[in-house]
Amino acid sequence: MAVETEKLRDYRGIVTDTTAWDGLDLRPDDVFVVTPPKCGTTWMLNIVMMLIHGLPVPDAGGSQHAPWIDASFRDSAEIIAFLDGLDRRRCIKSHTPLDGVKYGPEPSYIVVYRHPVDMHFSLRAHAANMKHDWLDYMFEGDDRAGFARFLTAPLTDMGTDDLSLLSLHQHYTESKKRVGNGNVHFFHYADLTRAPRAEIARLTDLLGITLAPGMLDAITQATSFKAMRAATERSERRFHKETPFHDLADFYHSGSSGKWEGRLTADDMEAYEARMAALFAPEDVQWLNWGTGIAD
Repeated sequence: MAVETEKLRDYRGIVTDTTAWDGLDLRPDDVFVVTPPKCGTTWMLNIVMMLIHGLPVPDAGGSQHAPWIDASFRDSAEIIAFLDGLDRRRCIKSHTPLDGVKYGPEPSYIVVYRHPVDMHFSLRAHAANMKHDWLDYMFEGDDRAGFARFLTAPLTDMGTDDLSLLSLHQHYTESKKRVGNGNVHFFHYADLTRAPRAEIARLTDLLGITLAPGMLDAITQATSFKAMRAATERSERRFHKETPFHDLADFYHSGSSGKWEGRLTADDMEAYEARMAALFAPEDVQWLNWGTGIAD
């Protein structure tokens, strides 16, 4: 059954081309993981796909199972043909703000956010691990110069390809506009770290999935940072010439927070706090920085 949808605009950048959405017919039970880069996208994809399968599956969230629909460097027609041929529930990845995706009232849209400074430094490490230099210009200079660019870079039609605080603001704003519809579900990297079992249980309920006894604990264990990195370290694809990374395991770089410590000055963080206060309401600043603070 096709879903009636809207798509309000296109984003086209170095790694994104949202015209790919135009050829995709949505299904009511589709799950879209739509996050800014380096906010826990692959982590959430693994969780969703294991929930769909109902058991831990190695590399469950990989592109061969949950494809990135609007990646400009991939064959969108091939991806859509794959998705159209699936007889299971589909999970689809995007980094695009929700005004640039096909949005309908029935599918589920999972959005994940992270402390913006951690996101920035994780992106810097991600760019350094890439074989391509697509993102290098955004991280020229030392840590402080790159961070200044993150705080002040203007918004363009590239969407989250801008890799800036303004692009994060745009993504978050478009998600919040639709939260009242009941099918846009917010998660935070810090909450997934502090209380993974509780957050996975919440997602299980939101997606209407029933797990066999003991499977929630098994999926929680299988999607821990340590377990996902270990699985990649054992993978024969780790150093494969066709992967876009020098070391695929370093896709899971550290999983830690507070990445700015020792890399930025007090003045840098004051500038960040002032910029956040100018862009977001106080409650949004608190949540974007720290999540809800829940604990198991």
